[in-house]
Amino acid sequence: MFFLNINLLFCLLLSFFSSLSELIQNGRLLTLPLVAGDLHSLLPDEDRRRLYVAMKDNLLSTSLDDITQNPRKLYWPASPDRVQECLMAGKDPELECANFLRVLQPFNQTHLYVCGTGAFNPRCAFIATSVFHQSEHQTLSYSQTECGKGKCPYDPFQKTASSIVDGELYAGITSDFMSRDSAFFRSLGSRHVIRTEQYDSTWLQDAQFVRVAPLSETDNPEDDKVYVFFTERAQEAEGAAGKVLYSRVARVCKNDIGGQRSLVNKWSTFQKARMVCSVPGPDGLQTHFDQLQDIFILHGKDKKNPLIYGLFTTSSDILNGSAVCVYRMEDVVRAFKGNFLHKEGPQYKWAEFTGKVPYPRPGTCPSSTYGSYSSTREYPDDVIFFSRTHPLLQENVLPLGERPLLVRVGAHYKFSKLLVDRVEAVDGTYDVLFIGTDSGLVLKAIHLPREHGQSQEVTLEQLQVFQ
Repeated sequence: MFFLNINLLFCLLLSFFSSLSELIQNGRLLTLPLVAGDLHSLLPDEDRRRLYVAMKDNLLSTSLDDITQNPRKLYWPASPDRVQECLMAGKDPELECANFLRVLQPFNQTHLYVCGTGAFNPRCAFIATSVFHQSEHQTLSYSQTECGKGKCPYDPFQKTASSIVDGELYAGITSDFMSRDSAFFRSLGSRHVIRTEQYDSTWLQDAQFVRVAPLSETDNPEDDKVYVFFTERAQEAEGAAGKVLYSRVARVCKNDIGGQRSLVNKWSTFQKARMVCSVPGPDGLQTHFDQLQDIFILHGKDKKNPLIYGLFTTSSDILNGSAVCVYRMEDVVRAFKGNFLHKEGPQYKWAEFTGKVPYPRPGTCPSSTYGSYSSTREYPDDVIFFSRTHPLLQENVLPLGERPLLVRVGAHYKFSKLLVDRVEAVDGTYDVLFIGTDSGLVLKAIHLPREHGQSQEVTLEQLQVFQ
């Protein structure tokens, strides 16, 4: 999985240096003294100056200040019985029938929450960070783990995204053996597990999840939401329903507990909108970058209106292109306040819903603002029914300037990873972008805001990190 290695080591480089610009100035290549394997994700712990690395059959802990030191290893293999069953199902012994760690989240000050595919039998575990102080090599037994269904994918090749918010795990995964059930779950904590509607293509279809993030839009904590960014096959695409890829942003209320008679233990506030990143052609037709690869959320002084940097690639095999688009949170929120899309039946086209929208508006979080509704289970049946049948918003989320900040077409690489650093200079504040590619090239670019919402990108340097 060379693509994953590039992403991980790119992040390792950035996390090692005290400032991002030092990466370009220094130019050193750092390596972990490990046997080659599936390097998937990492988690820096700045308080303890440790770096945790999730990979195949192992969770590693190494120094954040010097990653060349021998890392401490927690060996976590799949159970032999599950490996045998995986092999009998015709799966690859090296690339599938092992425990590929796919969820790595801080749970509290003392524990991590980690999940692995477990040879197509996902398992999770609370792992004390102190375990890495005991010895260099340890083993996690099967009895120390718990069921990971609804938390981690079965298939290590499926893209997943997760975040722990207030002690609960929000995870976008494929939740079945055949990887047909794309779903967004909330688990852990004291509340019942909740998820998206199952096998309903209007909710999710072949979703590839990229990022999960809690974002506050107002000062009312009862209105807090969790956002998930992903790519899926679009049902509303003209002439090719279920074939064209669209990038999406969806959201749910943190206090959503599902409906009372319908959408029981299902999200009753799930809504989604399309994120557009495209450039106009000379004939007026748009060239779309519809494959979302990464999201970076940059918070400024206004905590409720961060900039959302999206990294996209083309989904076409003919045109090899990559782009970075920048979105304002207020534009995302505006899309969710817009009209809904509606389809009358199988032979009809998708169109704006022109009927009466029930009250309270679907997607609204229950709060003291609506005194008679303290829970989503108290919402009227027509609100829950509308939420189940109309998850898609009509308005697209457009980037600043309605065009990408940065475009690369016909290059020998594609963008794969994005980090953004806000830098204070004498003449103003600038956002510096570090873009990893699937060829090992790291681009350093600067985002220069202009008047009337326009932007300009200047590429400062390029560094070939991997040969």
